[in-house]
Amino acid sequence: MSDQYIYGAELLKKYEGFNPVAVWDVNAYRIGYGSDTITSANGQYRKVKKGDQTTQDQASKDLQRRIKEFEQKLIKQVGAEYWQPLNYQVKAALISLAYNYGGFKPSLTQTIAAIQTGNNKKIAQTILSETKNHNKKLNENVRTALYNRRKKEAAIIEAAPQETKGFNKKLLLIPLLIGVIYYITKKK
Repeated sequence: MSDQYIYGAELLKKYEGFNPVAVWDVNAYRIGYGSDTITSANGQYRKVKKGDQTTQDQASKDLQRRIKEFEQKLIKQVGAEYWQPLNYQVKAALISLAYNYGGFKPSLTQTIAAIQTGNNKKIAQTILSETKNHNKKLNENVRTALYNRRKKEAAIIEAAPQETKGFNKKLLLIPLLIGVIYYITKKK
């Protein structure tokens, strides 16, 4: 299992908390670690309904499946070429944000653009500035708690090692070297 999935699950368990019974939350019943789905032992899943119950093991299985789903959504939104070079801690914090938001909605377009720069500090700052005034319909305590979560996610992103991986231009020399070697050996 990839580091971003393990670390992402740790973050989400901490931020979402565990609820063994279905409770109404904003727009759906949620269970386990803030999920609107419940996953059975055989991997099948369905929407959570009133009266549903779960265990921590079952909720962890659901969370692992959902983390991968949210990562795929993020990859589609930001582009694989921008996602892959990110440090696993950055990916995990972004998955946490997307999980909490139900995905990156149009209200996070600046965050998507910041992710595409690959600059951890810019990503963190953009998340904070772009989400500061979100959730205005919720009461002040809930808004404060959600923004504090954004601050923690941003701090993880900013503190993560800045990845410098990308396309290695030196690899372009390989065909050239092969051509030179071929030319030299044919001349002999």
